[in-house]
Amino acid sequence: MNLEKSDAQFSTFLKKSEHGSLVDLWLSTHYGADGRDVEALVSFSDRREAFLWALERLLKEEHIKLHQKGHFWDVSLEEQVNAFRGAWPKSKADSGYDDFYWWFFDPACPAGVAWRQKDGSYLIAD
Repeated sequence: MNLEKSDAQFSTFLKKSEHGSLVDLWLSTHYGADGRDVEALVSFSDRREAFLWALERLLKEEHIKLHQKGHFWDVSLEEQVNAFRGAWPKSKADSGYDDFYWWFFDPACPAGVAWRQKDGSYLIAD
């Protein structure tokens, strides 16, 4: 089973991760567009692709900015997504963690996330 790349799926990802860390965005890939838990039905690589698709859309729609140690990235959207794509372990086992979400706290993870607030500012979430 693949997670669909639809407005409904994006809405589920946003609802389950908004204002949280990148871990929350990763954990939102447990859920299908209907909110049903599909973790056991979706492969690690399909979840990775869903995460990267959602990350790109969140960046494009300016819901989030990426940062390193509080400094916002000043590179293209493509470079930001490719940084994650290039750093991402080939498998859950390659991450070195039993629970993959710990990878987001590892130095190998390229960035953290900040969410846009109602006043237009961005608040770092991690």
